Amino acid sequence: MVFQNTYAKSTTSQSHTNSPNYPENEYGQTYGSAEETTSVEMLPDLIQAGSVNGIKGYLLKKDYLGEPGDVPLYDVYGKTIIGSFHISDKHMNYPKNKNGQTYGSSSDATSPKTEPELISAIGVDGTAGYVLKKDLDGELPKSPEEAIAIQNRRSPDGHDIPLFDVDGETVIGVFHVGGK
Repeated sequence: MVFQNTYAKSTTSQSHTNSPNYPENEYGQTYGSAEETTSVEMLPDLIQAGSVNGIKGYLLKKDYLGEPGDVPLYDVYGKTIIGSFHISDKHMNYPKNKNGQTYGSSSDATSPKTEPELISAIGVDGTAGYVLKKDLDGELPKSPEEAIAIQNRRSPDGHDIPLFDVDGETVIGVFHVGGK
């Protein structure tokens, strides 16, 4: 069954920082495969994700990058819903260091769950390196009471964590978390 999308105009307005290699539909939206890109910024507005009855199906970029769940599958014009598609947790293809740890920018992650183990950061002295995600996230509470206790223990000036080389072992500086 085909459903007409009555709110398509507001939901399909996408940023045009896309690769010039993608074709555009008559509404000015780029479309194509996500496999052709190396970063989130270069994704097309409509991302191919299969077909229904011989019609290619596309996801809106915001749905592709959004939370896991079922989302509409559109035609190439991004206006008519031709089916649905299940978005599962995405794990970016971050490179791995010699110890098997993923590393890169957290800005490429679609949620905190998909961030690399080593997140790129600039230390207090301007040194570029990586911080461990677990150090950056800090202690996670198991109850509301524990959350309040952790918050009360935090210094208003923040705290320092190690800045590592890409190997995740060699400390090359300090990164300051929180504070003013």
